Amino acid sequence: MSKTISPVGFLPRFFGAFGQFFKYLGSGNYAARCQLIGAGEKFAFEQAPEVVTETVEVIREVEKPTLMSASSDGALQLLQLLQQEARFIDFVQEPIDAYTDAEVGAAARQIHAGCSKVALQYFSWDKAYQGDEGARVEVPAGYDPHQIRLEGRIQGEGPFAGTLIHPGWTVTQVDLPQIADTAALKIIAPAQVEV
Repeated sequence: MSKTISPVGFLPRFFGAFGQFFKYLGSGNYAARCQLIGAGEKFAFEQAPEVVTETVEVIREVEKPTLMSASSDGALQLLQLLQQEARFIDFVQEPIDAYTDAEVGAAARQIHAGCSKVALQYFSWDKAYQGDEGARVEVPAGYDPHQIRLEGRIQGEGPFAGTLIHPGWTVTQVDLPQIADTAALKIIAPAQVEV
């Protein structure tokens, strides 16, 4: 069954881009796939089927992490900061169909500035793999599959030579403010009453 891609209007693109910003920032694998598409690579359903004439054996599979219970404190704190600096929740809660593209764009500029301020003030990050995009690199045998994701045909135990699609991101430091009252974290922004 063939698939077709239909153009997407401005507002769905805007909201999609806003959501994808955090997904792109949080996942090196997702960012690498986006880089491929941005470079003109085609989706699988857009390509002619390829006849495989050799056996391909996957040597290493990424072990699934053990799921642990997670604390929501950090997520709630980050939401508080994004609301404080960028009025993030106000923006995503506001129906914007009645606004013009220019009005939505102006709001997005302010939100981008606030989100950027929070990210740069409380987080530090570095490349997961040191190198320039498009450079030829060698991945040693025994590489960390959480840090490097190989794409294409993987045969043998390595080392592997290839082209760096995206260096990925790794968080090097988190400087969120200390929390004294975790019960208050669920209040992302207090109600404001003028008396």
